[in-house]
Amino acid sequence: MGFKGLARATISLAMLAALRFFAAGAPQLSARISPELWIPAGNYAQSDPSLELFSVGYGATLAGDMSLLGFLSPYAEISAASVPYNNSSYSLTFWQLGGGLSCFVYPMPRLMARAGFGGGISHVSAPKTDLAEAIKGLAPYWKAKAEFGYRFSPTFSLLAECGYTTIIGSESSVYRGLSTGVLANIALDRLGGGTSGLAMSVSRQSPLFPITYYKSEKVPIGYLKLTNGESAEIRNVSVRFSAGAYTSRAADCGSFPLVRRGASVEMPLYANFNDKVLGFSELTKVQGEIRVDYRILDSSRESQSAVTLSFNNRNASTWRDARVVGAFISPQDPSMLEISKYVAGLVRVHSRPELDKNIQYGMGLYEGFRVYGVTWSADPTLPYAAARQDPASIAYIQYPYQTLSYKSGDSDSLAILVAEALESVAIPAAIVPLPEQVLVAFPLDMPASRARSTFSNPDDLIYRGDRAWVPLAVSLMRDGFLRSWKGGAELWRAHSGDNPQFVEVEDAWKEFLPLSLADVDFRPIRPSETAINAAFDNVVSRFVTAEVGPKAKRIAEGIQGAGTGRQWNSLGILYAQYGLYEEANANFGKAVAMDYGPAVVNYANVCFLLKDYASASTYFRRALDSQPENKTALLGLARSRYELDDYSGADALFAKLKAVDPALADQYAYLQSKVDTGGALGADAADRLKGGPWDGGN
Repeated sequence: MGFKGLARATISLAMLAALRFFAAGAPQLSARISPELWIPAGNYAQSDPSLELFSVGYGATLAGDMSLLGFLSPYAEISAASVPYNNSSYSLTFWQLGGGLSCFVYPMPRLMARAGFGGGISHVSAPKTDLAEAIKGLAPYWKAKAEFGYRFSPTFSLLAECGYTTIIGSESSVYRGLSTGVLANIALDRLGGGTSGLAMSVSRQSPLFPITYYKSEKVPIGYLKLTNGESAEIRNVSVRFSAGAYTSRAADCGSFPLVRRGASVEMPLYANFNDKVLGFSELTKVQGEIRVDYRILDSSRESQSAVTLSFNNRNASTWRDARVVGAFISPQDPSMLEISKYVAGLVRVHSRPELDKNIQYGMGLYEGFRVYGVTWSADPTLPYAAARQDPASIAYIQYPYQTLSYKSGDSDSLAILVAEALESVAIPAAIVPLPEQVLVAFPLDMPASRARSTFSNPDDLIYRGDRAWVPLAVSLMRDGFLRSWKGGAELWRAHSGDNPQFVEVEDAWKEFLPLSLADVDFRPIRPSETAINAAFDNVVSRFVTAEVGPKAKRIAEGIQGAGTGRQWNSLGILYAQYGLYEEANANFGKAVAMDYGPAVVNYANVCFLLKDYASASTYFRRALDSQPENKTALLGLARSRYELDDYSGADALFAKLKAVDPALADQYAYLQSKVDTGGALGADAADRLKGGPWDGGN
C-alpha cells in the first residue's frame, strides 16, 4: 500500500471515530507529552547508498487524543526533532503536524497498552554538506508506534513508547528511523466540563402488588441503567437493592466485570420484600436504595441512589393470570377456620352415610354462609365483569375474612370465600372465571363414571379426568345451594365450548402462594347450631327428593300387580342409597316376604345403618343360612357382632371373609380387634358405620 492509500485509510478511520464521537457524546480527552530519542534506521545519502548519513538525534511530541468505544483513540499531534549528520556539526531538523488512530487495552487495571498508526506533513530543513544536498520544504510522513505503561491514577499514566517513522521525499525517503522515549498521559475532564461519577436511572417500573411480594427476587421490579461517568473504566460492579423494613435483606441484582468509561449498561432490579407489604391497605410509596459497589484501578468505591417504589393495596390484582386467586385462599386462615370447622362438625353429625361425602360438606358450608348472611353484590368501583374484559385493569379482590366481615362481595370474592372454606376442611376446590362471573367448583367423592350413572342430571356436573365437579354460581348464594348449582351448570354449559379456564386451587398455589395476613384479628360470630342444622337438613332433603322422585317413579311404573321381589328390592336400594331408610325397609320387607334372598341382606344393612345391630345380626345370619358363601352377608354379620362388642365372633367371621375375598376384607381391617394399631379406637366412626354393599340380585 502506497502513501496515498495509507493516508486515505487513516482519514477514513479518523472520520469514523469522529462520527462515533458525536454519536456517543463527549468522551474523555487526554494530553500526551513525550521526550524522545530518534535512532536512524537504514537512511542513506542519495548520492552514495553505502554511506550512513545520520546519527542519533532527539525530539519531543505533544499530542491530544480522545477515547472512544473503550478501545479506540483518534489523536492529533505536533512534534519537533533534530537529527545530526554523521561527522558534521550540522543537523536535519523537522516539524511534524498530523494525526492517526490508536487502539488501547488494559490487560490489568493498572497497566495500559496502545498501538497505532498515523501520518501527516513534515517541514524539513537541513544545510548543504559534503555528504548531502541542502534539504528544505514540506514532505509527507507516516509512522507506527506502540506504548506500554503504568497508570498511577485514572488521570495520569507513564508509558514507554517506541515507533517507526518515514519521511517521504520526491525520489526516496528523506529519513527513516526509530523513536523511543517516555510518555506522560494526562487525562482531562469531559468536554464542556461534564460531571464525573456513576449515574443511575430506573425505568420500566410499575406499581407493585403486595400479593406477589415473594416473587420480587425472581421477577424484576424495574430496570436500572448505569452510566460510567468516572475518569476511567470501572470493574467488579455489583448492584444491590433494599427498602428498609420492607425487605428482609439487600437483594443481589447482578454484576458486571467491566464497564468502560462513558459506557452505559442496563440490568433488572430485584428485591427481597417481606410480608410487611401486606399491610398496605391503599396505594403506598416506599423509599428504596440502590447500592453499587465497584473498583476503579485498585480503589474500591460505592455509589448509592434513592428510588421511590409504588405499591398497590393488598387487595389489588389483575385477571391476566386467573391463578392469582391462590394468593387469597389460605386453608389455615383463622377467620375461616372459626366458621368452616364449626359447620363441618355439624355436617359430620347430621350427614347421611349413603350420600356422597363431599357434596354433603359442600352443601353444609354453602348453606352455612347463606345463614350467616353473605350475599352477592357487584364491586362498586370495578365490577368483576368489567375487570375481566380488560386483563390489565386493577381489580379489587376481597380476602375471605373481609367477605365474612362485610357479608357481601362480588362473584370473585364469594367464589374465593367458598373455595377457602372447602380447602380448610380438606375438600379440593376450583375457580372458574367466566366472562360474566366467577364460579366455584368442588369434586364429588365418587369417581366420574359412577357419578354419570348415579345422578338424575349428570350434565349438571363438570367432568375432568376421573373427577366429577359440582359448579356453583355464587351470585345466587341467597337462593341456596341447589339453585346455585343449577345456575353454575347452566353457565358452564353456555361457555364450555369456549374452553374456559378451570383453575384448581392446588395448581394455583404452585404459582401464587396462599397469604396469611398477620394484622387481621377478625373472628366471625357463628350462626346458631339450630339454624345450620335446619338449613343442612332442608337442602339434603330437597336434593334427595329431586334425585329419588323421578327414578322411583320409573321403577314403580314398571311394577305390575303385586310385583316381584326383585322389583321391590330395586326400589328399596334406590331409597337406601339416598338415606331414606324407612321407605327402603318398607320395600325390602315386601321382597323379604316373597323370599327374595338379596332383600334379606339389604334389610339387614338398613338395620345396621339405623344402629339396630341386633336386628341386623338376625337378618345377616338368616341370609348366611341360605347362602353360606354370601360375602356381603358375611361382612355385615361380622360388622354387626363387632358393634355389639362380640370381638371374638367378629374375628372368626372376618377370618372367613378374608379367606373368601381378601380385597374386600382389607377395606374393613378394623374388624381385627387383636391388631394393636387398629380396632374400634383406630377406625373413623363415620366410615365404620357406613352401610355395606347393596345386593341387587344380579
